[in-house]
This record gives sequence, C-alpha cells and structure tokens, in this order.
Amino acid sequence: MQAAGEEQEGYSVARLRRQYQDFVGAKRDEIKEQRIARHYYHGDQWDEKEVKVLKARKQPILTNNRISRKVDGVVGLLERTRQDPKAYPRTPQQEEGADIATEAMRYTLDACEWTMVSSEVGRNAAINGIGVLEMALEQGDHADPEVVLTTVEPDTFFYDPRSTRPDFSDARYMGVAKWMDIEEAQLTFPDMAEEIAGLVSTGSDVETWQQQDRERRWIDIDEKRVRVIEHWYRRGTEWFFCFYTGTTKLQSGASPFFDEKGRTICRFLAFSAYVDHDGDRYGFVRNLKSSQDEVNARRSKALHQLNTRRVIARKDAVEDVERARKEWARPDGWVEVNDMSAFQADDNARQADLAGQLKLLEEAKAEVENFGPNPALLGQGVDGQSGRAISMLMQAGMAELGPFLLHYKAWKLRVYRAVWCAIQRYWTSERWIRVTDEEGVAQFVQLNGLQLDEYGLPTIVNALGSLDVDLIMDEGPDTMNVMQDTFDVMSTLAQNNVPIPPAVLIKLSGLPGKAKKEVLQALEQPKQDPEKAALEMENAKAEVGKTKAEALDKFASASQKFAQAFAPQPLPGEYGGDGQAPQGGQMPQGGPPPMTMPQAPQPAPLPF
Repeated sequence: MQAAGEEQEGYSVARLRRQYQDFVGAKRDEIKEQRIARHYYHGDQWDEKEVKVLKARKQPILTNNRISRKVDGVVGLLERTRQDPKAYPRTPQQEEGADIATEAMRYTLDACEWTMVSSEVGRNAAINGIGVLEMALEQGDHADPEVVLTTVEPDTFFYDPRSTRPDFSDARYMGVAKWMDIEEAQLTFPDMAEEIAGLVSTGSDVETWQQQDRERRWIDIDEKRVRVIEHWYRRGTEWFFCFYTGTTKLQSGASPFFDEKGRTICRFLAFSAYVDHDGDRYGFVRNLKSSQDEVNARRSKALHQLNTRRVIARKDAVEDVERARKEWARPDGWVEVNDMSAFQADDNARQADLAGQLKLLEEAKAEVENFGPNPALLGQGVDGQSGRAISMLMQAGMAELGPFLLHYKAWKLRVYRAVWCAIQRYWTSERWIRVTDEEGVAQFVQLNGLQLDEYGLPTIVNALGSLDVDLIMDEGPDTMNVMQDTFDVMSTLAQNNVPIPPAVLIKLSGLPGKAKKEVLQALEQPKQDPEKAALEMENAKAEVGKTKAEALDKFASASQKFAQAFAPQPLPGEYGGDGQAPQGGQMPQGGPPPMTMPQAPQPAPLPF
C-alpha cells in the first residue's frame, strides 16, 4: 500500500533509493562484466596477476586488440546501412502532410547530430550490452522549445533489475546517477541551493556500495561534489521523474514526453544487444573474450620461445648455470662448458612446441575474424566481383548480427516516434525549417503559418498538430548493387555493338543525381541540321530588321504630328485682322512679324 502523499506527490525518496539499491545489489555481475568489456575494448586486457607472472618469466606482454576492430566494424556497418525516417499517411488526405512530417523529423535529427548520436549508442550497446540516449526540451531561438537527443554513458545508467526485454518495455523504473559540482547542482536546482550546500558541509548520508569505476560515496566533501540521481519511474501507465541526492528531493513531476496515444513516456530510450538466461545484458565482448585472451597469450608465448632456448646438460657441465643461461639466450653469447658431450640444445622439442603455438594462434585469430562482420561485409577483398555477389557475401556476414541489428532498428523507430510526438505537441508557433533534398538542394518549409484562404479567412498552413502519419524507416533492396549489376550487363552489350540508348546507361550509372539530370537534359535536346539552323538565323535577323524599320516609321510619323500640333499660329488682327493670310495668298514682305511672349509677373520681394 502506498501512502496518500505518494499518490499525490509521487514516490518518496526512501522508496526510490531502495529501487536504486536493488539494481546495484542484483546487477553486480553485470556491472563487473561491463567494466571488463570496456577495458578489453580499450586494450587493457591483462590483469595484475597475469602481468606479475609474465614479468617474473621475462615474457613479453603483447596485446593484439581485435575486439576493438570488431566493434568499430559493427559501428561502421550501422552507418553504411543507415536509413532515414520517412512518414507515411494514414489516409489519402494526409499525403502532403506526410512529406511535411518527414522534413520536420529530418530537420530535428540533423540539429541533434543524429548520425553521431546513433552510432555512439550502437557502439555502447556492442561493448556494454546497453545503449541509451536521453531526450530533452531546450529553449532555442524560436518561441517553441527544441527537441534534443544526447548519448547516455552506460556506466551511469540503472534500471529495474526484473526487466528482461531487450527494449526495456517491462522496466518499472530507470535513470542515471552522476557526480555534479556543487556550483552546477545549485544552478540546476536554484530553489534547493541552501539544502545542497548543507549536504556538502556536513557530509551526511555517506554510502559504501560501489557502482562501476565511479566513486563510492554520495557526497564528496573534499571536492565539493554531490551524487545526483535522476530517477524516472512508472506508476500505473504514466511516467514520473524525481531528482534527489541522499535523502533530499531536489525536483519532481510528471513526464513532459508523450506517445501517439497521449500517454507519458520515459525520457530514456534504451535497448540491449543481448539478454542471457539470468536477465543480464551483454555485448559482443563476452563471446570474443576467450579468443582474444588466447591470441594474446599465444603470441606472447611464441615470441618468448623464439627469444629463448632450452638446454639439456649434465649437472657439472658448466661452472655457473645462470651465467650460462644468459649467454645462451644472447645472439653473441659465450658459453664455456666442461664437457661438450654433456651439454646440448633441445631444439627439436622447441620447434615442435613453437609450431603448435603458432597453429593454435592462427585458429584463435580465425575465430575472432569469423565473428560478426566478415571482410566482405566491411568492403575488403571484393574488387572485381559483381554487385550481386557482394550483396550475397554481405548478407552472409550480417547473419550473425541479426538479433543485434533488429534490436537496434526497433530502438531507432521508438526514437523517431518519440521525437515526432514531441514535435507535434510543442511546435505550435510559426517557424521555418531548412531542409535539403537528395541532390543537396536547400529549401525552406513553413510550419504552422497563418495565411488567408480563398474566402479571405485566416487559416493555418502545415499545422503539425493535425497531421496523422506513420513513421517507419525506408526499406528495400540494396539498389546500388542491383543498379551496378544492370549497368555491367548493359555495358557489355554496348561493347558487343548491341544498340543501347545512351540515356539508359546514364540512368544506371553511378553518377550523382544532379549530374545525371544535367546529362539527360543535354541528351534530350534535338539535334539540328546546320543549314536549317543558318536559315533560321537569317530569318530571325530579317524579322528583327523589319521590326526596327516599322518602329522608325512610327517614330517619324509621331514626330511630324507633334511638330504640326505645336507650330506657331497667327495672332488675331494680323494678316487681315482675322488671322488669315491676305487675299491673293501672299504674305507681306519680310514675313510675319516676330512673336512676342507675355512677361510673367515678378514675385514680390521677400521681407528679409
């Protein structure tokens, strides 16, 4: 039974602390395995006892790190097979809205550097067995908040130990535990600044359990740091969160993130590479660790045998055994023996031992190399092979990664849906987003824009809240391999004088989309006869000349009419007093008298 206060304010800090302690106690083996896996990935593959023994033997400590190559190959494979999200309409009326949703999703993912975030989460899952990211809302340069995706370090992540599903859908709680500086904690939770300072000054509530490679305490007095727990838990069908340190609650509330059905969800989106029979989650290192240890040990042993020699001698064959041993191991050593017949090298047995070590070393290397991505899958050693053959080799290499790739793909779909639901809920103001098409052409799309319809009434353009779409990842065959196969066949036919239209070869080639478009447009232009083109040019010049002549005639006629309209007219009383010429049509000698213009009145002088 939960108290009434918990029903209204959420779970108490004491209950949440017990959940966190349950994880630390129940998952000690998993935590230890994750720690070892990280050390193996980074090349730290010998423990202290092994190093001490090898140094005592004067045996070289060699590390041929093949695990990191395998994990990095998987990350590269994830990037090569990366598929962008695409929204599909639920109804025919939402076809245009699906394109808008796709562009909004890709804009948000580009702003979050999704390529880097998703690859890092995949790498964490391959090493630790768990990949996690957190979703947040940050105020950007627009009126609405921006959706932010950030990678979570697996060694700070905890979850319900009873959860066994790869997608953590059965987990009742999850969160992260991080150390924070006192100033950062006070800025993050300004209302609890005094309480946080009091915890650091008193050093109360010091815990003794250990989690990962991190510190063992809740409060670090010397460095003035506190361990802050961000605890998300599910109560019924809804999710809530609580920040606390020690027994002090810093902040709590309901989740601001929702799914398609309007129910709250957790901000942490995680998946596991594999889950064993005990419910522990693990990555690739578990299956590669034994072979990696064998490679390191046998390489070290083989080099040690090459640098040393075994001797069979009678007890009194030499005066000083240790000096004889050192001299025998040196390329220019000098060994003095009392009786040569009582002193001999055991080279035959040594060569047999060395051959056996090298053979087992090759088998151990092959065991590691044959796991997961093969050379063909990584694009090695496939020169000269057809696209179909490359595709079949890649599919064979991906077979062992099937469960991991399926879990990774399902996780990405959950991330896409969560981001889209956040965009629909929180992007309510007008904004413009910049998107880039497949050919690299940038364009701007208006969201939630206010415009007038055909009746003069205000309406919202591209309203995200009213879109009803499905988000999936593009699926289909490897089009590049299929196109390459077809292009090779068509090229062979063209070389054998089989008439193949050039446009077909251009479409099947590996040219960029923009280059294909320009070449095809150039090919589609009709070829003209030179004589016909010259005749058309002459006709065009004649037409231009005719047009110019007509324009000049019109200009001359207009000038004549203008001159006649503004010619001087005879004044009344002249030439007979009625403005007419004298009888007989003769003008008086000397011509008409000069015209005099009336004088305009002068302005009055200014008073200053």
